[in-house]
Amino acid sequence: MEVQESVNKKFEVAKALFEKDSIKEFKNLFDVAPYTLVARKININNVRFKAKMEEPMSLKLSELQEVAELLNIDPLALCALVLKSQPKSNS
Repeated sequence: MEVQESVNKKFEVAKALFEKDSIKEFKNLFDVAPYTLVARKININNVRFKAKMEEPMSLKLSELQEVAELLNIDPLALCALVLKSQPKSNS
């Protein structure tokens, strides 16, 4: 199997899990789809992208759009996941 086929399979698995609501936090997407590969594909430094995975509200909308396109998932659903996984404030 070629490397590209392996990558596509991982992205397809991430998409399937996302669509089945098995992904509860943004960073969980990258348990399946390697964040280093996603970062490279959307032209973000690995270290910077890893920090954004931990704090997804720091992602630009354009970056979320690119991740959604790469994984072939609904960008609005991805934004909703980011908002849902944001810690609740007690104010």
